[in-house]
Amino acid sequence: MDFKNNGFNINDKKEIIECIPVKTDLIKPGDSFIGKTASYIKPQLQKSDIVVCSEKAVAFSQNRVIDGDNVKVGFLAANLSRFVTNNPHGKGLRDPRNMQVAINMAGPARIVLAAIIGGVARLFGFTGYFYKVAGPEVSMIDGVVGHRFEELQKYIVPAPANPDQTARRISDALEGYPVVIMDVNDIGGSMVIGQSCSDLPVEEIEEFMRYDNPLGQGTQQTPIGILRRGP
Repeated sequence: MDFKNNGFNINDKKEIIECIPVKTDLIKPGDSFIGKTASYIKPQLQKSDIVVCSEKAVAFSQNRVIDGDNVKVGFLAANLSRFVTNNPHGKGLRDPRNMQVAINMAGPARIVLAAIIGGVARLFGFTGYFYKVAGPEVSMIDGVVGHRFEELQKYIVPAPANPDQTARRISDALEGYPVVIMDVNDIGGSMVIGQSCSDLPVEEIEEFMRYDNPLGQGTQQTPIGILRRGP
């Protein structure tokens, strides 16, 4: 895809200088994220901009949500969840329902192996090995959490489907502006999971968003943003 018409040039030496959050109405399951992105963000785009989208909002629009009230928690999930470290930013897999979704996605054998390796690694001061073994899809599960909007409180949200393809479709709706879909969490994690073209400065984007992330699907209602490059 050619981005020269809108001023995007991968060889441009300008660095990302800011992420401008774009406020939208609430993205609910089944909404057209592509349509909302185009209507809200298109008038604000300038040359060399990169559009960044929250993976949770994209997953909502794809209706990739699981009603936590309908999750049947098994023996394994109930017991493994008790050993998950407390996180001030949310229960995560400490909630048995979230753990059960992880088991359903990755399989019980892989989750048990991840728990064993993660537990042993933690004894020696190493963290993060559970998710390395369990896989990125498990690490991107957004579990049942308190939410400003009561209608969204019950949902467990897995990663979006076909993120590269979705990023390309959003880019097409924006007349070729480059698009990334990102998983950025509250504990310093930042990962591009989908991109509209292969030659985007992914490492620079992840580093910038790791320390300056104004996006949010909760009270902020800013599920999309503009990464602006400048001198």
